Amino acid sequence: MRRYDRSIALFDEARRYLAGGVSSNIRYASQPVPLFFTRGEGARLFDVDGNHYIDYILGNGPAILGHAPPAVIRAVEASLGQGQVYAAQHEREIELGRMLCRLVPGADLVRLASSGT
Repeated sequence: MRRYDRSIALFDEARRYLAGGVSSNIRYASQPVPLFFTRGEGARLFDVDGNHYIDYILGNGPAILGHAPPAVIRAVEASLGQGQVYAAQHEREIELGRMLCRLVPGADLVRLASSGT
């Protein structure tokens, strides 16, 4: 039987600071309470109570390579020393645009943007 004591305590605290105790209404209906995860690894999620789960949702889609894939971690670590969010052009944008145009049928041009969602 899974235990959720720590998740219950964190949810009680979260309700003091977050509307409904959650950052998404879909989590509000979770039983016995919304779960609090500590980490993800591959296709598995681990909660604060020591339970583990297979993540069939994969972050609602963007974690198609699983959680914390080593190759992605290495690439991100290598890029961190160069800075982020320049608000200007970068050579790698061209590289990514070229790759997307080659891989996506009908994509002659692309625009890279972040809407914050």
